[in-house]
Amino acid sequence: MMRIAITRPEGKGLQLSQLLDKQGIYNVRTPVLRIESCALSASQLAPLDDADIIVFISQDAVKQLAAQVDSLPANAQLFTVGEQTASAVKDCFSRSAVAPVQQDSEGLLALPQLQHLDSKQVVLVKGRGGRTLLAKTFKQRGAILNMCAVYQRVPEQSDSSIWLDLWRSERIDGIVITSNAAIDAVFNCQQSEYIDWLKSCHFFLVSQRSASYLHDTYAISKTRISVAKGPDDLAIYKCIVPNQHQQGSHMSEQEKQPEASNPESVTQPSQPVFKQKVSKLAMLALLVALTGGAATTGLIIHGQQISDKTYAALAQLRTDNAKLGEQLKQTQSQLASVQATLHGQRDVVEQQLTVHSQAIDAQLQAALSQAKQQISGALSSEALYLQRMAQFKANAEQDFQGASAVLQRLYEVVQNEADNTALLGAIATDIAMLKAQPKPALEDTYLKLHAMLKQVDDLALKTLHLPEPKQTQNTELSGDLNDFQSNLKKTWQNLVDDFIKIRTREVAVIDPLLDSEQQQLLRAQLRSHLSQAQSALMDKQASIFFSALESASETLSKYYDTQHDGVQAMLEQIKQLQHMPLQFNTQVELDSSAALKEWLQ
Repeated sequence: MMRIAITRPEGKGLQLSQLLDKQGIYNVRTPVLRIESCALSASQLAPLDDADIIVFISQDAVKQLAAQVDSLPANAQLFTVGEQTASAVKDCFSRSAVAPVQQDSEGLLALPQLQHLDSKQVVLVKGRGGRTLLAKTFKQRGAILNMCAVYQRVPEQSDSSIWLDLWRSERIDGIVITSNAAIDAVFNCQQSEYIDWLKSCHFFLVSQRSASYLHDTYAISKTRISVAKGPDDLAIYKCIVPNQHQQGSHMSEQEKQPEASNPESVTQPSQPVFKQKVSKLAMLALLVALTGGAATTGLIIHGQQISDKTYAALAQLRTDNAKLGEQLKQTQSQLASVQATLHGQRDVVEQQLTVHSQAIDAQLQAALSQAKQQISGALSSEALYLQRMAQFKANAEQDFQGASAVLQRLYEVVQNEADNTALLGAIATDIAMLKAQPKPALEDTYLKLHAMLKQVDDLALKTLHLPEPKQTQNTELSGDLNDFQSNLKKTWQNLVDDFIKIRTREVAVIDPLLDSEQQQLLRAQLRSHLSQAQSALMDKQASIFFSALESASETLSKYYDTQHDGVQAMLEQIKQLQHMPLQFNTQVELDSSAALKEWLQ
C-alpha cells in the first residue's frame, strides 16, 4: 500500500491525514512552506475604502487581511476563488461572498458579475507572487485595479535534503503538493540521487496548472501525476484512494522478485567444502584396503598424505581469514571514523551554505526591491511632465477639464508599474477633485455680451422732450363792475397776444438737442465698455470685467432713454452679469505631485 507525505503548510492537511489513517494508509505531515504576514501601511489599505469589488485568492488572504482591518466597506461586492475561502470570509467579516462552481481563477473570471468592469475600483487580496491571470484580465475589462499582498509563502528549509532523507527512511512513495511554490521547495536539492528518487514517486496535485508545471519544469512523467477535483482535503483524499490498489499490485509484483541481487545472499567458500573432499578420499582408501589387501596399503598412505596437506591448507586458510577479519574490523573502524568526520564536515558545510544562501537571498531581495523602485529615464520624465502639465492647466489656465485629462493619461502610464497603489489613489483623488470644481459659463456670458453689442444701434438716446403747455386762461371780460381789475388784465393779455405769442411750460430748464456726431460718440462709448468686458472675460480678468460692466451701466443710465424697452432690457442683463459668480484665480493643490515624487524615489 502506498505511503503518503503531506506537504501542506502548518494547520492544513489535518483532515486529509485523519481520513488516510481511517483507511489504514500510512502518512506523514511535512510542511514545506510557512505563511508569513505582510504588514501594510494605511496608504496601502486605503483602496479598500473606495473599492467596488474585493476579490480574495485564498483562505490565508482572508485571515491575514482580517488581522489588519476590522471590517470591509458595506457597498463593496465580495468574490472568492472557492467555497472554503468564502466560508473564511463569513467567519472573519460576517459577510457573504460569491464563489464560482469551478473553483479556480478561470471559474472566477467566468462569473457574469465580473464581465464588465469599466472604471470600477477592484482590489485583489492575495499573497506575493503567484499567477497574474486575474490582474491582467481585470485590467483588460476596464477595472481600476489595486493589489493588496497580505502574506508570502516562505520555504521551511533552504534545502529539501532533510525532508527527502526523512521520506526515504519512511519509504514514502506518494507526495501531496498543493502549489507551484511547494513544488519548487520540494525539488530544491542539488543531489542527483534525491532527484532520481523523487521521479520514482507518485504526485497528487490540486490543479492541472500545477501538473503541467511539474511535468515541464522537473520532467516528471504524466503517469506519476494525479490531479484532484478540488483544493480541499476531501477532494485530495478521493484522488489518493483509487491509486492505492494500482500501487499495491505493483508492490506485490516487486515483492515476488527474487532477492538474488543482494550481495549478502552470496555464499562464501567454507570449511565444509574441504571436508567433503577429504571424506571422499578416506572412503576411497577404505574401500581399496578392504578389497585390495596389502597392495593397496601404499594408496592409503598416499591418501593420508593428501589429507594432511589438505588440513594444512585449511589451517592456513583459517589463519588468513582471521587476519582478513582483523583487517576488516580495522577498516570498518576507520570507515566509521571517516563517516563521523564526513558527517561533522557535512553539518559545518550545510550551516555555511545556509548562512551564505540566506545572505545571498537577502542581497537578491534588496536588489530586487531597489530595481522595482527604479523607473526608466523615459518613463520618469514622462510621468513628471504629465504631472507638471496638469498642475499648470489647473492653476495657470484654470482649465480643470484639461488637467483632468492629463492626469488620466498619467494614470495609464504608471498603472502597470510596481508599488503604485498610493500613487494611483492620489491621481484618482485629484481627478475627482478637478471634476468637482465649478465651471464658469464663459461661452454663454460671451454670447450675451455679443448680443448686447448688436443692440447698441437700436437703443434710444435721451433727446429733447417738451412737456405739455399750460392750459389757456379764460380771456372773456366779466360784466361785473367789481371785476374791473380782472377785465383790465384780460384786455391787456388779449392786446399782447395780437402782437406776441407767449406760451409757458412746466420745465424751466431744457437740455439742448444732440447732433448725429454726439450720438455716434455715445454709441461708440457704450460699445467700448461692452467690448472691454468681453476681452476681460476671455483673459479671465474678473476685476476689469465687472468694472467695464459698471461703466456700461452708467453710460446707459446717463445718456440713454431709460423708459425705452431695449434700454431697460440691457440694464437688466448688465445687472444679472454683475451678480454672476466669476472666479478665475482658483488655486488647487494636487496630491499626485507629492505622491509621484515619493514613488520615483
